[in-house]
Amino acid sequence: MENIIIIGANQGGLVAAYKLGKLGFKVSVYEAKSKDQVAYDWYDDIDPKVFAQIGFPMPDKSMYFNKKQWTFVNPSETVKVFVEGGEQANDISIERRPLNDFLYSYAVKVAEINYGVKVDSLLLDGDRITGVKIGDKEIKAGLVIDTSGVYSTFRQSLPESFKMDNATKDEVFVAFRGFFNRVEGDVDYTNKAYLKHEGQMGISWCIATDEGDVDILIGRVGSLTKQEIDHALVSLKKDNPFLGDKLLKCGYVCNIPVRYPSTNMVANGYVTLGDSAYMTIPMMGSGVVAGMIAATYLSEVLAENKDFTKENLWKYQVKFYKRFGGYVGVDMLKRWLLAVPSKNVDFLFEKHILNQETLSGGLDGSKMQLPLRSLLRIVWNGKSRLGVLLSLAGVLGKMDKAKKVAEGIPEIYDEKEVDAWSNKIKKFFNK
Repeated sequence: MENIIIIGANQGGLVAAYKLGKLGFKVSVYEAKSKDQVAYDWYDDIDPKVFAQIGFPMPDKSMYFNKKQWTFVNPSETVKVFVEGGEQANDISIERRPLNDFLYSYAVKVAEINYGVKVDSLLLDGDRITGVKIGDKEIKAGLVIDTSGVYSTFRQSLPESFKMDNATKDEVFVAFRGFFNRVEGDVDYTNKAYLKHEGQMGISWCIATDEGDVDILIGRVGSLTKQEIDHALVSLKKDNPFLGDKLLKCGYVCNIPVRYPSTNMVANGYVTLGDSAYMTIPMMGSGVVAGMIAATYLSEVLAENKDFTKENLWKYQVKFYKRFGGYVGVDMLKRWLLAVPSKNVDFLFEKHILNQETLSGGLDGSKMQLPLRSLLRIVWNGKSRLGVLLSLAGVLGKMDKAKKVAEGIPEIYDEKEVDAWSNKIKKFFNK
C-alpha cells in the first residue's frame, strides 16, 4: 500500500495520521517544530461530541472546563449583549497542547511522527504531487496531506493550473493572544467579545478564566502593530478592572484564516486540511472541530476507495461542504460588520437589532434573521436608519443563498461543474 505523508502535527494532522494508519496505510508525519512547541498554548471552545464523531474517547477532565457564554460589546462599548443557548451552549474550553498530546498518544501507535523536521517542498510530476523534499532527500508518497497553515508555502507553490485558493491579506486575522494575571476588580461578564474594537477592522476579547488568569485576544484584519496591541490593552483594562499587567504565557502574534473554506482542497496526490484549507469559523477563527472532522471524512473516503486521484479525493471536500457550508454565509456577515462604519454597528446594538437571537444564530452558520417585531417598531417610531437596516437585511438574505450554494457542491467531480460552483461562491465576495 502506498505511503501517505502529512505535513504538520496539529490536531487535524494527528487525527488523519491515526485514522489512516488504522486503515493500514504507511503514514509519516513531518512537523517543523519540536513536540513541546506544536499547537498554540491556549484554549479553544469545541463541541465535546466531536470526540465520538471522530472515534476517540473523551479526554481527561483535567484538560478542559465548561465553556462560558459570550457577551458581545458594540464599538462604543455602550451595549453588552449576553448570548446564551444556541448550538454552542454545551461547548467546552480545552487546552490545545494537551489536546495535541492526547491525539499524539493514539497516532504514534500507527504512524511515524517526526518532530523538528522541516519539509522544504513538494515533488511534482505533471498534474500530480508525488511526495516531498526534505533537504537533499526526496521522499515519495501516493498522497501528501498539507496541514501547514493559512500561508502554506506548499499550496502557494503549485501552478495556476491546480486552481488552489490563496488567501488575501484581508482574509486573515493577525491576532495577538496572551494570558495575563488577574487582580482585584469587579467581573460583570466573564467572556466579552468587542466588535470593531477601538474602531478597527477586527475584534478583541477579554475572558476571566476558571484558572484565575485573563485570556486576551486582539485581532485585526491584515496587520497588527505593537502600538495597536498596547492601545487595545489599555482600552480593555478600562472596561475590565480585573485585567492585570503581567503577561503569564503566550504573548505572541499569529495568523488565523477568517474566510470561507477553500473551494478547491484537493489535487492528484494532494489534500489541504485545517487552516491550509481555511476550515475556521470566519467570525471567531476557531477551526479545531472542523479540522478533526475533515480528517475523519478523508479517512472515510479512503476506506471506501484507496485511490488518490482528484476525482476520488473530491468526495472528501463534498463531505466537508455538506457539513460546514454555512461558514460561507458567516464570512459574508463578518465582512459586512467589518466594512460598515462603527456608528452603524452601534445603532444596530442600541436598537436591539443585533441582539441575543440574531447573534446566536449568525456566528456558526445556522439561521440568522432580523427580529421583525423590533424592526417594525423602529421603523414606526421614525428613528431608524433605513439604509443600514436594508443593508443588513440584504446581507442576511445573501447569507442564506450563499449557504445553499455551498451545500449544493457537485457530488461527483466534473471540472466544468466544479468551476461553475466555485465561481458562484466567489461572486458573493467579489461584488
